[in-house]
Amino acid sequence: MTATAANPKPESTDPRRIALELYFLCVPLIALSAYLMDTRVMTWVIVGNLALRFLIIGRRADRIFLLIGVVAGGGNDLMSMLKGVYYYTPPSLLKEYGAPIPIWMLLYWGHIFVSFRQLFQLPVFQGEPPAGKPWAIDKRLIADIIVVVAFRIIIYNTVRNEPWPTIGFASVLLLRLLVIPPKKHEWLLIVAVMLLGPPFEAALIGFGLYVYFDPVLGGMPAWLLIYWIFAMPILLKGIFDRIEWGLARKQKNPARQ
Repeated sequence: MTATAANPKPESTDPRRIALELYFLCVPLIALSAYLMDTRVMTWVIVGNLALRFLIIGRRADRIFLLIGVVAGGGNDLMSMLKGVYYYTPPSLLKEYGAPIPIWMLLYWGHIFVSFRQLFQLPVFQGEPPAGKPWAIDKRLIADIIVVVAFRIIIYNTVRNEPWPTIGFASVLLLRLLVIPPKKHEWLLIVAVMLLGPPFEAALIGFGLYVYFDPVLGGMPAWLLIYWIFAMPILLKGIFDRIEWGLARKQKNPARQ
């Protein structure tokens, strides 16, 4: 199935935008090397860098994906803090409210999600349009929700009992890949994300931003590397694709908005 008048294709991105996105994403890494424990400076760095990024390479609806990152990334951080999965080292203005997360990290999560949006929209990673409505409940959506729930249950209950979280994550992910095998463009995205994502997280850990238990590579535990295979190239890509196709339809038919 290809894009049609009823299924207009979402806007693609290009390698130049990806290169600029990586540049803006890495600016805070440089700041971390000197201002890790200075929340005020890091907040201004994140805000200024993000504003410049939106001015130079901002795309339609980027704010939607930024908000998703703030809510989903920040929410995951909060639950992970409460469950002891990892912990941040910088001081947090939100600690007195039960959220020991640097406030600037919430915006940085938004930036990270917007950056993944750029990567996902490279033509080589774009798949077929949905057969029906973008948010129709299908086996992929159901399977991915089940995996997310299973991962959360496993990590919250076994995080300090290796190798059980790694075995659990590997088993659940393998079952998901067998039930719905990735297509060629999805395998390519998995490879690209694994080449970019874990090294970037290892850099954040290396600068001392946060700490995991039982690290095996670059400060990361084995289960986290398995999580990377699913979280961004499968789960987040599937959600973002639904949003992209929905936005493309609304843009094509503004009277229905």
